[in-house]
Amino acid sequence: MNPNENRRSFVLKVIAGAGVMAAAAQAGAEEEKVTEADPYAKSMGFKLDTKNVDAARYPRHDAATQQCSKCQLYSGKPGDAWGPCSFYGGRFVSPNGWCRNFKALKA
Repeated sequence: MNPNENRRSFVLKVIAGAGVMAAAAQAGAEEEKVTEADPYAKSMGFKLDTKNVDAARYPRHDAATQQCSKCQLYSGKPGDAWGPCSFYGGRFVSPNGWCRNFKALKA
């Protein structure tokens, strides 16, 4: 058997395998959503809907202007039901959500 054919075959298999692994990792990340029950999210006061934030506990919260879709850390597209948040490691959050790490978009 020609050694060049074995090497070429090996390289093609490695490239194909890497592509499959990358696609699988991305698909898994897209499905992982932050919930209010998540311990870390809970410690950050995370709510799926900004209207449900405890005003007594977070007096600076403003439901009209503070929601995930208006945060610098949110990278979902307008109209998406869920979008990735860099604060939660790229896990998906509701655009209507909120946490105490909210950083308003710069105008």
